[in-house]
Order: sequence, then structure tokens, then C-alpha cells
Amino acid sequence: MLHLEKLLCIAALLMATAAFAQTYDLPILFIDSKQKCLDFYTFEKIPATIKVLDGKTNNVADSSKGIQYDIGIKVRGFNSAAFPKPNYTIEFHDSTGKDINVSLLGLPPSDDWVLHGPYLDKSMIRNSFAHWLFRQTGRYSPRTKFFDLYINGVYRGVYELTERIKRGKYRVNVSKLKKTDIEGEELTGGYIWEFDYIIDRHGAGLPSYNPADFQTSDGVNVVLRYPKKEKITKEQEEYLKNYLNNLEALVKDGKNGNGYENYVDVASTVDYILHQELTNHADAYVYNFFMYKPKDRTDEHGNKTVGKTTLGPPWDFELAFKNSFKPDSGNNDKKDTNSTIGFQNTSSWIIENNNNNINVSTGLGSYTLAGWLIEMWRDSVFQIEVSKRWAELRSGVWHTKTIDAYLDSMKTYLTSAAERNFKRWPNLGKASGTNDEDLEPMKYCDTNRPQKARMIMGGYNADTWEGEFEHVRNKTKERMKLIDELLGFKEPEKTVVFEPIIHEPDWQAEMGDTSKAHIHSDNISRLSPTNYFVVNGNRIEVQTDIGGTFAIVDLNGAVLYRTHIKTGTTTLQVPRNARNKHWIATLNGKMMNR
Repeated sequence: MLHLEKLLCIAALLMATAAFAQTYDLPILFIDSKQKCLDFYTFEKIPATIKVLDGKTNNVADSSKGIQYDIGIKVRGFNSAAFPKPNYTIEFHDSTGKDINVSLLGLPPSDDWVLHGPYLDKSMIRNSFAHWLFRQTGRYSPRTKFFDLYINGVYRGVYELTERIKRGKYRVNVSKLKKTDIEGEELTGGYIWEFDYIIDRHGAGLPSYNPADFQTSDGVNVVLRYPKKEKITKEQEEYLKNYLNNLEALVKDGKNGNGYENYVDVASTVDYILHQELTNHADAYVYNFFMYKPKDRTDEHGNKTVGKTTLGPPWDFELAFKNSFKPDSGNNDKKDTNSTIGFQNTSSWIIENNNNNINVSTGLGSYTLAGWLIEMWRDSVFQIEVSKRWAELRSGVWHTKTIDAYLDSMKTYLTSAAERNFKRWPNLGKASGTNDEDLEPMKYCDTNRPQKARMIMGGYNADTWEGEFEHVRNKTKERMKLIDELLGFKEPEKTVVFEPIIHEPDWQAEMGDTSKAHIHSDNISRLSPTNYFVVNGNRIEVQTDIGGTFAIVDLNGAVLYRTHIKTGTTTLQVPRNARNKHWIATLNGKMMNR
């Protein structure tokens, strides 16, 4: 018997040694919670440390060589907080506890980040893929990086570092609102807010999650993201509330929403809706629905630019791409028939499925849909813009070949990581949800704490990671085909353009040299705010800080016009052969944004 116990101890030691010597192809983050519990009941950030290994390959044995920072950390989310592999929010601190900005895994610096742990999303790609798709339109969406996570010496699987949606030069670059900005144009922006559920956790003895900071006249729940409720002045909050109420008034008393273009940035709304529809987002237009408003500006010549409500950035896609739905007899997908989450419309537009401007109570909470958005969608002029933009995107940056190239590269990149992750979390081929068992529970936590009732979530369970990954690809193509049919569009054989012009900030240089800080606040509707074009009648005004070959191409890739332009502003005439055609503007072979 003693001999057997000795053999078992040796085997365990060998396994531990092998894990300790493991070399990973992703960065590794090591978090030490300083012997404090880090679970669903960790309501406030607790002090901890994080070490970062970010080489071409990384070995667990080299953890002492990682760059160490002080952080605050807590579990984030509502239902997802009760997953055995939850998400976390981290905040970087200096030695005095003050927030500091840190560039993490090569992303632009920030003081706080999200560590997203794909659990229901067994493809592990949904969030990164969705954010990439939105950036392909030329608009900002949170950047992401995959890594392996250890907490208190225990492997927690593959995670995804994600930028938080917040005001900042490299994120949502609206103007900073000061306490003294309480009148005139300075009061008009910038604001970032979210339409959301009101979710009550008090029944479980927990603090409320995302309580509404105020409600509009229609009862829409508004959560302030910038400025936060505790920092916004009375005048600023009243301004934003009145602004949204005036927008809602466009669809009251028999009105049909005429004038929405004076309040809402139409181009951003088109891109946002098409993105929600393509990703088949389970929470579209209801939950995690972010918007922002830049300041109004009057230049030295008296010309006024109105800062309009801009939809986005998008957020939270674990239940998108057909990972969540109500089971029905007409669907042959492998699914869990007890799935309780998801209302995706698989045969038409989600926005038409959510077409009632009424208050709705659900098991999660209550919400009210935005009536002005529904009326915008119904407007014939808006529908023309939807069809035109879909054709542009599908001819290039959302072309099937472009999407396949991205997914192929990510599949290769994540293959080894997926193998590690599903050894740690063996939930392939079966339903998953809250309070699933963790074979290696979090250290320093009381396992006898009361638990949330188990909720099965997600509707597709392949037996392999590859099956999960290809499910996302297949459902994306099915959704594209459906929208093609709904809009009467036929995808061209060749891809016109593969990517938009994206500003890649050199924050190391810009932080030390203000002359290089050329991104102007409130010019934030594009990923490249210094490269765009404006059409006025038959005139095109092109703004660029890189210059090069400017071209107009049709949806089949035929060049209708080409010229060389210098940096700065260039005014051109729309060529006659392009005036009655649908075309895409490119600079050095990349798509420019209007």
C-alpha cells in the first residue's frame, strides 16, 4: 500500500513538473490575489498583483521574469459571473494606489481592462471576430489579444484581453467634460452611455447590476459610462436626458421620426445595425447597446458642426453567431432543448423582430426598445443607405473571401491554445451554464457559499473545438446569404478591397512628443480620423495624413478614377462615369471611410 502511495505521489510530482515546464505560444498572465477569494461574491476590486510574460514563446517556469504590476481585480458580469470560468475586470495602480495607464500585450495604454474568459463560446472566437468585423467597417471596436491565465498558481485556461469601452484618445475619443462645462457648446459633449436592462440582484443578497442612472420619457434605461453618475453635473445629466427625450419626441403624437438625421449620425447607425444583424447578436438593440455624442463645434468662420448620437462600439458576443436561440422543430442544429437564453431571429431582421416600443419584463430584468431607431429603420431613405452600405461592405471588407482569410488565420493561431483550454475545461459536446463544476476550484474561497441556480445557456454543442469554430464560420455565411437575399444583393466573385485604413497609434512616441498627438478629440467616427472623404453633390473632399494613390472603384473592382494626392485636403470632381454608379473610395488599395 505504501509503495502505491509513493508511486502516486511521484506521478503527481511529474505531472506538476511537466505543467510547470510547459511552453506556451500565447502570452501568459499570472495573477496573485494575495490569499483573498476571487469569485461571484467579490463585489469590489481586491488588491492583487499581475505578472506579464509576452515573448514569442513563454514558459511557466519563467513567471518570476514577468513584468509585475499592482492591480485591483473583481469578477464581472451577471449570469457570466457564475460560470466556473468567469470574466474579470482589472485596474492598474501605482505604489500609492492611484490609477495608472499601462500598455498591455502591445495594446494602447489604459488603466483598466477586461479579461474575457470564453466559456459558453466554445469556439473562443466570437468576441474577437465580432470586434474585427466592426473595425473592418472603418470604425472603432475594442481590440483584443489572447493569452493563457494563471490565478494563484492554478491554470485557468485561455482568456482574451479586451479593451473596455471608455473615453480616451485611443478608444472613444470624445472631449473630456469638465465640471465647469455647464452651458453653451461645451455642455453638448462628449457623453458615452448605454441602453440596458435593469437587473435586480438584491433577491440573491447581491448589489444591483447596471441600475439605470435615469430613464428617458419612453422609459428607456440609460446607464452613464462617461461621465459616470458620481461625476456628472446636474446640468450635464439634464442636457443628455433632454437630448434623448427630444429624439424620442420625433416618434410621438403620430410623428414618424422625420428629422432623425439632425440628432443621429446616420452612417454609424447603418454600420451598427448591419453589424448586429450579421453577427446575429442575441442582445441586439436591447442590452450592451452603447452610444456616444461629441460636442457641437463652431469654427472661426461661423460654420457649425452638430455632434450627433453615434451608435457603437458594439459589445459582448458570447451569445452571438447562433450560439443562443429558442429551440424549435424547424432547426436541425445539435442543441440543448432546455436552452433558456436567446431570441435571435434566424429567418429575417432582428430589428423587425424587436419592433415594439414597449416596456418588457423578463427573467433577467426589464427594458424598453428605442422607438426612434425602429422608425429610422422603416424610413425608405434610410433603407436605401442600408442597401448601399451592405453592398460596399460585402464587396470588400465583408466579402466571403476576406472573412475566410481572417478565420483561417485565427484557427491556425488558436489550435494549440484550444487543446490546452479544453483539457482544463472539458465542456465540449455538452450543455454549459452557471454553476458548472470546476475540477480545480479557485483557491481561498468558501465552497459552502450559497450558489445561483443553474442556468443552461447557449444552444450548440459540438464534440470538438474545430466543430465549434466551423459552426461560427458556417452561421456567418448563412446569415450573409440571408441578408443578401433580403437586400437583393449578389456578392461579386472577386474581393474589391481587403481592409480599411486603420490608424495604428504609436503611443510610445505620442506620449513623449505632443507634436505627434494628431488625433483631434471628437473626430471619432472613424478608426483613421485623419483619412476620410466627404461627398457634396459631385465634389469629393479627401482628407489624408499619408497621401498616395486615391482611386474610385465599382463593386466589381473596376477602376473608375485614379489620381495621386498629397497629404492634407484635396478637392476632386466625381468623374462622370461614376456619377450613376455605386462605388468605393480607396487610398493605397485600402477602403476609406466617409
